[in-house]
Amino acid sequence: MRSIAVSLMVTLLAPPAIAQSNRPPNWRVRTDAPTTDTIIHQVMAPGWHITSGPPAILFDPANQARGRFAVEAEIFLFPGQSSDGYGVFLGGADLEGPGATWVAFLLTRDGSATVMRRHQSHDLVLFPVTKSAAVKPHPGEGTAHNILRVLVQGDSVVFSANGQRITALDRRDLPLDGAFGFRVGKDVNLHVSNLDLVTRLAPFPIRR
Repeated sequence: MRSIAVSLMVTLLAPPAIAQSNRPPNWRVRTDAPTTDTIIHQVMAPGWHITSGPPAILFDPANQARGRFAVEAEIFLFPGQSSDGYGVFLGGADLEGPGATWVAFLLTRDGSATVMRRHQSHDLVLFPVTKSAAVKPHPGEGTAHNILRVLVQGDSVVFSANGQRITALDRRDLPLDGAFGFRVGKDVNLHVSNLDLVTRLAPFPIRR
């Protein structure tokens, strides 16, 4: 297996203001709708800090995943009132056009998880918001530390948090080759310490 560490870097795609210092190049931000609200992103070693205003995805078009792979992110959620989800997306296509599509694995402040698909501004829930013992809820003070992992195999996709499986879906129903990055809901304050892509190089059995 080969592990590739990916740095989170943001440049402006949609209209939100991203006026702060120490903002690395190369990544893009796409908000769900045009807005003048602010999204803050900056390097804060070890990792990067993101404070969303509007809901958005953050991605580098050069970061692509295909075949059999896993995407993993280590995220710290800070105090706040928003119940919106935060996590990773994959299978991104046409992210700079009107037909944007992607699949997101999201956690929420109360210790729930969900999987949803965005296609041309429409959302489809693939796994409903469900509380899980695998997800650490925010305690009210400090941070909630969670490691999200999406394992894309030959015929299935496994969604896990902190090493525990939450759900699995049939890959044949999901277009998952494409760009990957982060999905942040409204008014979410996060520190991201890792975003990793692991690709499987060994051959696997052919099902007949």
